[in-house]
Amino acid sequence: MGNNNLLESVIFADQFGKPQAEKEKILTAIIREQLEANEKNENIKKLYRSSGFRASELKRLEDATFIPVNMFKEFDLITCRKEDVARVLNSSATTTGKPSRIHLDRDTSVRQSQALVSTLKSYLGVKRRPVLIIDSSEVNDRKETLTARGAAVRGICTFGRDICYALKRSGQSSKGLELDIGRVLEFQEKHRDEEILVYGFTYIIWSRLVQELRSRGITLSMPNMKLLHSGGWKKLGQQSVSRREFAEATAAVFGTEPENIIDFYGMVEQVGVVFIDCPCGNKHVPDFAEVIIRDVRTLEEVKPGGTGMIEVMSALGTSYPSQAILTEDIGELVGVDDCGCGRLGKYFRFKSRVEKAETRGCGDTFAERENRP
Repeated sequence: MGNNNLLESVIFADQFGKPQAEKEKILTAIIREQLEANEKNENIKKLYRSSGFRASELKRLEDATFIPVNMFKEFDLITCRKEDVARVLNSSATTTGKPSRIHLDRDTSVRQSQALVSTLKSYLGVKRRPVLIIDSSEVNDRKETLTARGAAVRGICTFGRDICYALKRSGQSSKGLELDIGRVLEFQEKHRDEEILVYGFTYIIWSRLVQELRSRGITLSMPNMKLLHSGGWKKLGQQSVSRREFAEATAAVFGTEPENIIDFYGMVEQVGVVFIDCPCGNKHVPDFAEVIIRDVRTLEEVKPGGTGMIEVMSALGTSYPSQAILTEDIGELVGVDDCGCGRLGKYFRFKSRVEKAETRGCGDTFAERENRP
């Protein structure tokens, strides 16, 4: 593709530094070419034709025909040769029993890893840190088919060193995962005075670590840690656990400040693209991606202050149609180019799942399975 060098320059550049108009111009050129290539998949070709969409004529990102996220459960949406598929990502199986299946070739997988690191650098700097994963080591098993949780953990691990898994599998426990407090305390002693990165799914952190440490009366000493978390808010909301309560309680058990507990939004269909809360509480869009908030009724893009369904666009994938995916989530477009944190481009806030949408997130699915009789 003619725009490969341009895409690489966007990925490796400092993120959030391009004004929205400049970013849209660059992304439109890259994505236009990718959308044309997607038509080698017959299902995508039919979708484009039925909607009257001509990829070669794309002038605005918002005009690209999007793919509803549930289509990844129904079809193998591959846009590379089958023999070039290096790995398949599976979302957690939901109430439908069908996971999304995302096919990755080597180039897409490499770009996703590079893009994740590029985004995290804006929030964490370039220093590689010891990493505490609030999950079991089995989640990162080397295999051709990988779950969403495993993909997220693997991505974070490329940014750190001295990886420690805080949980272990338990054949005797009906819950499946339990805290290995000895391992956590050993990690703490080894890295007490260092900057530490902690990562996990929100509900797993709450149910397997925070509540367990509180019940034992244990407070850790990791004041220089930063915890990135996502997923499971549906279940925590049912338990009346607010975002503020989660941040304060989690910070308390780690012996740090609530501002070091950082939420982000992401999805298995867009691995490598994460939207992390800035100090102002807004989620920012990296330069190789885009977010369009579409009015639930008209599907037109809303103006700042408006809410609607979140569409996530990404230029990272060339083995599957990552370019325009409509989620089942509701967000608010807060503003463009003028966040108090100094990052440019669009910024938004996650609000909720679409009413009656099935539970899809890994954290929520984990919670559902745990509570089944």
